[in-house]
Amino acid sequence: MLFGYPIAATQNNWLHECICEAIRRIHAAADARKRYPVWPQILPEEYRENLASRRGLRDRLQTYNRAIRRLSADERALVLETLDAENRIPDLLSGAHDCGTVDSLPEIVQKPVIDLYSFAFDLLTELSLRDEHYAAIYAAAPEHTCPFCGTEIFDAPGAPREDLDHYLARSRYPFAAINLRNLVPMGHKCNSKYKLARDLLRRDDGSRRVAFDPYNHVKVDVILDDSDPFDGSTANTPRWIVRFDPETAEVPTWDEVFSVRERYSRDHLDPSFSRWLSLFGKWARSEIGDDTDEALVAVLRKYEEFWADHGMQDRAFLKAAVFRMLRLHCEAGHRRLIQQLRHVISPSRYFGAL
Repeated sequence: MLFGYPIAATQNNWLHECICEAIRRIHAAADARKRYPVWPQILPEEYRENLASRRGLRDRLQTYNRAIRRLSADERALVLETLDAENRIPDLLSGAHDCGTVDSLPEIVQKPVIDLYSFAFDLLTELSLRDEHYAAIYAAAPEHTCPFCGTEIFDAPGAPREDLDHYLARSRYPFAAINLRNLVPMGHKCNSKYKLARDLLRRDDGSRRVAFDPYNHVKVDVILDDSDPFDGSTANTPRWIVRFDPETAEVPTWDEVFSVRERYSRDHLDPSFSRWLSLFGKWARSEIGDDTDEALVAVLRKYEEFWADHGMQDRAFLKAAVFRMLRLHCEAGHRRLIQQLRHVISPSRYFGAL
């Protein structure tokens, strides 16, 4: 991903903490062969007033209690280990730790776990925790775009909410389903067309992989320097080679899950290059000095820096990368490209030169 979210946005994580503690109390009572307490005593005291009227939560915790009491002590311990492991989000994403999925739990408890956390996820909306979470991210983010692609614009708080993705899919890791550390606003295309319920921790063959941590992540730049200026989708469109800086171990997972390189080339660079070049030509006519290679390089550098200063706005990061690539090739003396750009800037002067 291109940039990260502020960790402060995850601090109001009380619902997750409450449910986790209620589950631990249920297990402790089962292990001690004590009765299930009267509702809402199973909840930590500081949350009882907020949740006492939530009968759906009451019923699902009771169903979960009945299920785990049919397990052996070792099976209950496995469930608790899975609860803890699935919420070690930073360690899971970095590969420092691993965890089981819902399929690794005893079958009798799988549905109660899924039902409990599905209901609790809906409570995030009813209790305004989703809105608060998104507002904190939006207020702190320097760019109001999806960090997984950089091209989808996020609407301001108050508009219909952006997709809230379960970074670790709740269909596989339900114990992390309401942990704000595992919930990330994401553009609709990234969420609904590419990521879906794909597993960030494991490839399709089951092998382990690492992934970016959305709340502990440095900026990543798009690099097009190695692209060929010609002979791509058309004779005068570059053959794109998309790289990222830094090329960390997390980049392949990002690209595999979100098809970033393919989308940049197919959806943005190929269809937009000709128009971007034309706009550059119009701008450069009033900026370029004499008709030399040095002057062309200088105006390319100025245009590149102009877009670099605009961050993510209107795909500025891609435009900056495109004109950096063109500048580097011109600096290296690429005569065909130099001639093409001169034609773009002064078409009447160089008519028929290409």
